[in-house]
Amino acid sequence: MGITKTGVINDLHLLPNTPRPIVDLVLDSIEDIGVTRIVINGDLIDFININLHGPKHPDVVSTLEDEIYEARDFLEELRRRFPKAHIVFLYGNHEDRLDRFILKNAKQLFHICRLEVMLELERLKIEFYEYNHKYQLEKTNLFIQHSPPSYGVNGARTSLLTKLDENYIFACSHREQHSAVTGGSGVTYRCWFNGWLGSRTITREAEKIFSYTKGHTNWQHTAGVVYVINEKEFFYNQFSIQEIERDKRYRLLLEGAIYET
Repeated sequence: MGITKTGVINDLHLLPNTPRPIVDLVLDSIEDIGVTRIVINGDLIDFININLHGPKHPDVVSTLEDEIYEARDFLEELRRRFPKAHIVFLYGNHEDRLDRFILKNAKQLFHICRLEVMLELERLKIEFYEYNHKYQLEKTNLFIQHSPPSYGVNGARTSLLTKLDENYIFACSHREQHSAVTGGSGVTYRCWFNGWLGSRTITREAEKIFSYTKGHTNWQHTAGVVYVINEKEFFYNQFSIQEIERDKRYRLLLEGAIYET
C-alpha cells in the first residue's frame, strides 16, 4: 500500500508578524514524520507596503525589499530542510497584491517584476501557481485552494455546500473550521479551514497591518498533513497548535508524538 504525506501550511505573513517558534515547530514535526510534499497555501508574504486597504503608515519600518528577502530566505531554508520534497507554492490574495500594484502603477513592468523571479523559485525547484489556483492531490477528490467561497462564522459549511461533490482545504480566513456533509448517495464530503501561523501580539507594525481587519485576536494557529493512499484515497489530519506562552512557546500533537518549543 503506497502512502504519501503532504504538509499543508498557510498564512505566515512573513515580516513583521510571524513568530519563528511556531513555524519552526510545524516544520520540525512534518520533517520528523517524513513528508514528501509541502504545500504553501498562500499568503507567505504580507506585502504591507502595497496594502490596498490604506496608505503605508510611517510606523511601518519594513520595506517591500525586506519582505522579498525574508520570503526568499525562508524558502531557501525550506529547501535545505526538505531537499527531496516536492514543494508547491499556491499564491494567496496577499501575493496577488504585488500584481495588482504593478498593474495599477507600472503595468509596463508587469512581465519583468514577477514574484517567482524575485523569489528564485526555479532555482529552488519550487512549483508555483497563480492566486487561488485549485490544486488537486494525486487522483483524490481533495483540492487545496487559498480563498474560500465564504468567510462567515460557518464558512466551512457554506463553502462546502457551494462546492458540492468535492473536498477542500482552504486558508485565508485565519480561523480553524471543519464541516462535513453526507449526500443521498452516502458519500461524505468535507471542508477544512486552516488557521494561520502568524502572531497575535499587537506590535506597532502589527497594529498597522491589522487596522483594516476585525477580530484578529480570535485567529487560530493550525496546519495539517494529508495522507494519500494509492493515489486515490485520502485522510487529512488538521492539527491545532496550542499556545503555552504568548508568541514564545507552542505545542502540537502529530502521529502520537508531542512536539513543543
